[in-house]
Amino acid sequence: MKPRPFAYVRPTSVEEAVALLTATAGALPLAGGQSLVPALILREQSAPLLVDVTRLDALRGIAVRDGTLSIGAGQPMWDLERDAAVIEHAPLLVRALQTVGAPGIRSRATLGGSLAWSDPTSQLPATLLALDATIVTTTRRVSAAALLALERGTALAHGELVVSIELRSQAGAGHGLSHVRRSHITWPVAGAVALTRPGFARVALYGAAPRPICAEQASGADAITAVLAMAAPFADERASAAYRSSVLPTLAGRALAEAGRH
Repeated sequence: MKPRPFAYVRPTSVEEAVALLTATAGALPLAGGQSLVPALILREQSAPLLVDVTRLDALRGIAVRDGTLSIGAGQPMWDLERDAAVIEHAPLLVRALQTVGAPGIRSRATLGGSLAWSDPTSQLPATLLALDATIVTTTRRVSAAALLALERGTALAHGELVVSIELRSQAGAGHGLSHVRRSHITWPVAGAVALTRPGFARVALYGAAPRPICAEQASGADAITAVLAMAAPFADERASAAYRSSVLPTLAGRALAEAGRH
């Protein structure tokens, strides 16, 4: 199958990219393209114009300032999981990145692209919820929770680009992840991530509802109870709603137990 016809342009600045996207109804940004391109080929999605932002330096970079880790939205995942600052300040993010597809996919896929695509079964949006990330776009600063509050999509406006992701340092925090999937490089069916400190626990689920969900409580057990109460399991080509419902408590418990070991 071939995609529907589209135009392609590679801007040289973020400002040019935004102008191109805004001027064309239905235009889409192209970052790593690891999700968008297959969707175009299968005709699950179409766009009259693709705006390639993969080479914009303004969307790259990793820095730590005053205890906050800033990650360029266009930095490939492969770079992030090997960066010393990310490993130190966001070990939960590294744990999640290492479970995304195969190395070849992560060499092109980006954190900003995964966030903007926001597949409800993706581990990365849920991880950013657990990390209470702040998202910097071309127009505003917004919490990951607010950006991911919609079902099967984000609150990004047409033409609005994710520029960077900011995370308060979680050095020393407990972290864990557990999920099930059909093979080691396919999308997860369902999963959980956990972030813990003494007297604090945050548990997020993916594949549990039409959007990632997260709960924060004083104890891990209470966080699991709270987030499971938010679940609305759905059926798709990978699993039934009943299966997802049955495995979510186990996955959440495993993620929390792993957090207790790290």
